[in-house]
Amino acid sequence: MTVSRQSAVGSRQCEVGMRNTRIKRCAFTMRKTSNHQLMTIYNALPTAHCPLPTEAGVILIALLWILTALSIISLSFSKESFVEVASARNTQSLEEAYFIARAAIAETVYRLVQKRLTPQLQQVELQDVPDPLDLGRVTGTFGGGSYRMDIQDESGKINLNAATEEQLRALVEAIGIGRPDSDIITDSIMDWRDTDPAHRLNGAEDDYYQTLNPPYKAKNGRIDAIEELLLVRGVTPEYFYGRPERAPDGTIIYKYGLSRYLTVYSIRSQINVNFVPLPVLLSIPGMPPQAAQAIFEKRQVKPFKNLGEVTRDLPATLGATTLPYLATDPTYIYTFTVWAKTEKSKARRVIRTVITLDGNERNYYRALYWNENVPDYEGSTS
Repeated sequence: MTVSRQSAVGSRQCEVGMRNTRIKRCAFTMRKTSNHQLMTIYNALPTAHCPLPTEAGVILIALLWILTALSIISLSFSKESFVEVASARNTQSLEEAYFIARAAIAETVYRLVQKRLTPQLQQVELQDVPDPLDLGRVTGTFGGGSYRMDIQDESGKINLNAATEEQLRALVEAIGIGRPDSDIITDSIMDWRDTDPAHRLNGAEDDYYQTLNPPYKAKNGRIDAIEELLLVRGVTPEYFYGRPERAPDGTIIYKYGLSRYLTVYSIRSQINVNFVPLPVLLSIPGMPPQAAQAIFEKRQVKPFKNLGEVTRDLPATLGATTLPYLATDPTYIYTFTVWAKTEKSKARRVIRTVITLDGNERNYYRALYWNENVPDYEGSTS
């Protein structure tokens, strides 16, 4: 056994010695070999056991692409999460703004009822400056938010069921709707409310409305809600609610639509000059434009007490055709349009309602109309 082990060890030492000798001879031979021969020998050597440098580069590029894809996926998830959080925050702000608007309406109703129950003489004694309620502009804060409310006495608008064709045409053109749209809208409104099936030159009856999708018929009767105008030929949402326009100085201004100037709740044909918008003044028969502008500017500073104050110091005389259309006493039927928002958001909620003050102890007021889906076109110019 000992002799066999010594023989194996001796054989291994011999192999190692012969290998070293070959390496030395090979190195000596390579020194004498030309470069061309050396390259030939190098190329002939097997390379499977030695990875090329380019393989590591391919692996690195693949890893970079994987990292890029993961980054894009992460950014996509992050953006989606941000949008969802912003949407939830916006929904919460709109909900809070809704209750701020409701609170503003309740407070304004209370103030109007209190004002009506206060004797007129006491109101004059207490009123050193014009009451915002009389000027039709009320602002305030509530619950960490703010609101702005426009108040209109319904008698400051044109009665949609009683207005003449000439008055309607003058109003449509006064709010900036030019021809031929103004002719189409005026004739179509007259056709919508009259009882005959014949249409005017630019109007519409069943033969037109039946071609729409979905088809419907002309009402041919009294208009019950101002939103019925959206069914009338030529009345677009922009013409009804309002639209932003560019002023001569380049700024964006908001122009109110027909819903601001027409009513179905007015109980008289006279126009209340303390709440009348300028386009309605311009539509009154025989009203000179200079006088309309002067009346509008005066009532924004201080309400008129009587018609004598209205006609005083006007740049043009009001004739017998115009004066019967004017009045200064309220009807106690009001339209409230309130814009409300929270302090931390630009999102606004708009509510429009028509309130009548009955003036009795059992029921001080009633809501005749309520709309929580009024488009906030004005918000695009704020």
